[in-house]
Amino acid sequence: MLGLSELGQYLKEAREEKQISLDDLQRTTKIQKRYLIAIEEGRFDTLPGIFYARAFVKTYAEAIGLDPDPLFDQYRHELPNPQREAVTLPSRTERSKPSAGPKKRAKKGSFLSALIAMVFVGIIVVGIWLMAQGGGAGDDGAIAPDDSENLEADFSEEVGTAPEEEEEEPEEVEEIPEEEPEEEELEPEPELSITFIESSGNTSFFELENGQLSDVRIEITGDRSYIDVKNALGKTFYTGTPTEGEVITPELDGEERVIFNFGASQFVELFINDQQVEFPLDITHQKIDITVIAEESE
Repeated sequence: MLGLSELGQYLKEAREEKQISLDDLQRTTKIQKRYLIAIEEGRFDTLPGIFYARAFVKTYAEAIGLDPDPLFDQYRHELPNPQREAVTLPSRTERSKPSAGPKKRAKKGSFLSALIAMVFVGIIVVGIWLMAQGGGAGDDGAIAPDDSENLEADFSEEVGTAPEEEEEEPEEVEEIPEEEPEEEELEPEPELSITFIESSGNTSFFELENGQLSDVRIEITGDRSYIDVKNALGKTFYTGTPTEGEVITPELDGEERVIFNFGASQFVELFINDQQVEFPLDITHQKIDITVIAEESE
């Protein structure tokens, strides 16, 4: 950008030569006075978006009787570049992938339950074995007849009570339920938003958020209408004069800014992702300028 804007100075001198005040120009172009001053001073970066710079300059020039195309060629070094860098976003699969933490906790709980059950069974077996050895033996290891009978009776009583202890097992040891992995709740995707910004001349400016120009549909509801669809760099996606009942579906995937030119807008309906775009101007020939606002990476 130059220290002193040659384009802004040229427009200002042309306006003053025709004795048009900034207030009169504001009423004619519908552009706020502070933006008109910014254009004359070459402060294009203070406009509401770099894509609006060319549109505002074009409207200014036409309002004071100048042809904007030669101005764009002569002073193109002063106007900002409308291209933007694409923002790389994480895929929905990566954002919704659950963590492995809950599964590890579930495996740990299952192992602990099995360990407690094994320890309890081991205690019962050792207890029975100790009771069987409790009678004691003589120097030669032989057991007296009376002691043997008593031992058998005691052993029978102990063994007889064992099933009762086993029946009480569920009450003494509580099984730890396995923890099911927690499902990560996915945040709902924001809804598509198409916001009207302002109109300048026969052009209405919109901003599209939380979506892309991936499903665009133009329906002809009346006699016929000339239609032209281009991006900010002038690439044409459709041009023609369709008749009533025809549906136009231009491929605009990945485009950041698109201008729709409707020769007979009263016979045209514009849809983006099944959401109808309302035309703010009640005129026959009008343009719809839509800019996609890139999502911020998380």
